[in-house]
Amino acid sequence: MFKVLAILAGSACLVACVTPTSYRAADTEGIRFGYSTAKLSEQLYRVRFLGSGRTPARWIDAFLLYRAAEVARDAGAPAFKIIEGHVDRSVLDGEDVYGHSALDLDATVAAAPVSPQTRQQGDRVVGRAALASGMQRTAGTMPIFRMPPPALPKYQPPVYIYTPTYVPVPLPEGSVLVELRLDLKSLDDKTFVTADVLDKLGPRIKRSAPKDPAANVPAPTAS
Repeated sequence: MFKVLAILAGSACLVACVTPTSYRAADTEGIRFGYSTAKLSEQLYRVRFLGSGRTPARWIDAFLLYRAAEVARDAGAPAFKIIEGHVDRSVLDGEDVYGHSALDLDATVAAAPVSPQTRQQGDRVVGRAALASGMQRTAGTMPIFRMPPPALPKYQPPVYIYTPTYVPVPLPEGSVLVELRLDLKSLDDKTFVTADVLDKLGPRIKRSAPKDPAANVPAPTAS
C-alpha cells in the first residue's frame, strides 16, 4: 500500500514538472510551482509566479495580472498599479484560455496480471532439426579444445575526453510589484481596474484541481 502511494506521489510530481503549470498556489501538495504573494506594506505587494519549463510566458503574464487583481479585491482596492515589472496587457483581450484543468491531464494506471511461465523440463531442441522425426539424444563425450592464452595488449596512451559543463536551464518566472489604489483617478497603462481584470480573465483562468474535490471551485469573478 505504501509503495502504491509513493508511486502515485512521484507520478504527480513528475506530471507537474513535464506539463505547463496552471493557476495554483506555490508550495502546495509538494509542488513548488505556482504563485506566491508577499505583503510589503498596506499598499505594496510582491506577486511572483514560477512555472515549469513548459509554461508559456503568456500564461505567466495572465496569472500575475489575475493574482494582483485578487489581492486588490481582497484588500478592497478598486484599482492597482504595477510599479515594477511588466505584464502584457493584451492577455485581457481575446478568448485565449490560460492553464489546463485536471480533466486534461487525467491518466489511469492499470496493472495487468502476468501469467507465470512454466519452465520446460528436460532438453530442448531448437532449429530446423527439431522438425525431424525420430531425433533422440545420445550419450557421448565432447572433445575439449584448449586455446593458447591471449597475448598481452599493447600499450596505448590514454585518451582524454572533455565534456562541456552542464548549465541548468532557468525556469520561467515572473515577478511584479503591485501598488493598491484607493480610487480610479489618474489611470495609465500601468494601472488596472480590479473588477475589469477579474471579469475578463476569471472565466479563462484554469486552476489546478486540488486533491479534495470539495475544494475544486471555479475562479471567482467580480459581480
